[in-house]
Amino acid sequence: MTKIIAFIMAVFTWLGAVLNPGWVKTEGIYGETRERVQTVFDEGEFIMGENDLVVAPDGDDSNPGTPEAPLKTLERAKELLKADDSEACVTVWFREGTYTVSETVEFTAEDRENVLYRSYPGEKVEFSGSKEIKDFSETTINGVKAFVTDVNIDSDDDYFHSLFKGDKRLARPKYPKEDVFKVADPSESEGSANSWDPYFFIFSLAFYAHKEDVLDFANAGDVTVKIMHFWCDEILPMKSVDTSTGRIETTKATAMRIRVDDNYIFENVKEALCEPGEWYLDRAEEKLYYIPEEGDTVENTVLQAGVTEELVNFKDAENISFQGIDFINTDWDYVDGTHTGRPFSKDHPLYGNVKYGTDHPQAAFEVPAAIYIEGSKGIDFTDCRFENISYTAVKFDKGAQNCDITSCLFNEIGANAVFIHGDFVVPATTKNINVHDCHISNYGRIYNNAIGILLTHAYDCDLTYNEVHDGWYTGISVGWNWGYSDHPTNKINISNNLIYNIGNAWLSDMGGIYTLGVQPDTVISGNVIYNVGCDEGQYGYGGWGIYLDEGSSEMLVENNLVYDCSSETFHQHYGRDNIVRNNIFAFGGEGAFIVTKHEEHNSLTLTNNIFVVDDAPVYSFDTEKDWFVDDSNLYWDYKRGGNVYSGDNTKLFERKSLVILTAQGYYNNAVYADPLFKDAENRDFTLAENSPALEAGFVPFEYDAGTLTKFD
Repeated sequence: MTKIIAFIMAVFTWLGAVLNPGWVKTEGIYGETRERVQTVFDEGEFIMGENDLVVAPDGDDSNPGTPEAPLKTLERAKELLKADDSEACVTVWFREGTYTVSETVEFTAEDRENVLYRSYPGEKVEFSGSKEIKDFSETTINGVKAFVTDVNIDSDDDYFHSLFKGDKRLARPKYPKEDVFKVADPSESEGSANSWDPYFFIFSLAFYAHKEDVLDFANAGDVTVKIMHFWCDEILPMKSVDTSTGRIETTKATAMRIRVDDNYIFENVKEALCEPGEWYLDRAEEKLYYIPEEGDTVENTVLQAGVTEELVNFKDAENISFQGIDFINTDWDYVDGTHTGRPFSKDHPLYGNVKYGTDHPQAAFEVPAAIYIEGSKGIDFTDCRFENISYTAVKFDKGAQNCDITSCLFNEIGANAVFIHGDFVVPATTKNINVHDCHISNYGRIYNNAIGILLTHAYDCDLTYNEVHDGWYTGISVGWNWGYSDHPTNKINISNNLIYNIGNAWLSDMGGIYTLGVQPDTVISGNVIYNVGCDEGQYGYGGWGIYLDEGSSEMLVENNLVYDCSSETFHQHYGRDNIVRNNIFAFGGEGAFIVTKHEEHNSLTLTNNIFVVDDAPVYSFDTEKDWFVDDSNLYWDYKRGGNVYSGDNTKLFERKSLVILTAQGYYNNAVYADPLFKDAENRDFTLAENSPALEAGFVPFEYDAGTLTKFD
């Protein structure tokens, strides 16, 4: 009876609020209409210090490195600085231009500390991992006009996988041109089962396509098979194809089990080369073919081929910083994985095909980085740009400490934009790595299951005020331990990040923010997350806003705005003692909130939140007791008004009513009322001054997520 009375009172509260609107003043963003004051990063002025050096593209390494007689290369500047045994801070100034990095630049403990490598104020400085390709002539291929030029390919090192035009990555031809193919038969009898999880992990070197989907490929060994399933995309070099049976063999085993109707495509297919901007490197002919875009002529076409995969490497270096440098145009190759290695015995019938080990199936974990930092301290990047990077852009690894990435832009990244990793030891040796005020867009362009910011094993890190968008998988992922065992990752601050347009392609099981493992003192606060969507095909599940996965525990989730997700806006698989309070969770396609595994302990405490849906369940779970504790939340269904339902959906015989759920101990001190957002339809979540949410204890917060710096 008390629940019925509370519901009636909530209706009267709602009516009163409708008749007397007024708006709680907040500053912030609501979807695409965000307006806020932004500042441009201050590059400062050129002030030549006593021991500073100057480098210029037209310099000479025999020069002293003065403004009048600059050096030519970063490597020479490094060498000169080694002779300087002072502890004073030194700046190496780079004048405008492109500096080609043909071999990885290495910093070690022998390199001078307290050095800043930076661009001259107002000048554009690029460290490029590519070489120039020109001298084209006209030809015809596949019935369309093309440009062609000779390319020497004496070894695998001369064969490149990336080509750029200006600031754009050019596409290798794919087949089919639209949509995807479907696996006909996984050929599991020729696979190798993983003993601990044969449901997901059967490693295979062969499968059967539908016969009508395969071609008699020219240069079949240079064709890539890309298979998408669950949270993994396989990038597999093809060994052979049998057009009579559809049988395809690869030189790298899959990381996950192939299933009937898995999506896949072929990439780098000569026969599919036909659209403007596409290119194909013919190894046998030693020729590069390019389909010209509007305005291209054989005289003005100059392309950049990726030749360097790793630009800079730090090992046991200290106190070295980069500012205002663009790192661009690197190459990639197939990852030779070590997580699983080569999971076949020598008596396997396809063992002779194996050329690459099988890499980890999650989060582009084993993909190398263009900037790699291991065991180093005080390595900072400020106001830098990472663009057209084919692997992960920046990786902090074992023992990296006290490093910052601040006010940097990441765009067109092949894998993860930033990866913070370390040994699985407690306490963590990787610590105090901060990513602040960075704009990350279009990540996972080659390795689709990559993350915007991936943090696995580290301690005391801030991931704050970043804008992360347009990736095919999770925006920010923290933790790397499945279950409740000791975990080196804790005290991570994930705050005020703007995350949107995540997924909506081929993969599933993702979140705007994703966590794993026990993480005391980890805080998820002030983030704005929207438009997270999963694959709508065979495995279409798991486009969640905030996703606390296996063992995620002892975290605080508060003051976040999450809306427009294909699945629930909040999902906890299993965990314990999390606090979820004062958030707005709105318009989940399958519901507002879900906990998917029932355990004896308290999974989480849910208080003072606003849950709104549009004909979807509020709680998407069954009616077992004691999964979690809720108290003083507001619930509203814009289509059904005060008739809030839970369960799998809101259909008459499948939904769970308030009566059932309240009998199970849920909806404690609930408020069932329209929260009176200013314009929910257009995603303006400003609250009315007399919003019933205030009765539920909700405290309005400012939505100031995203970067502080204005990026071009």
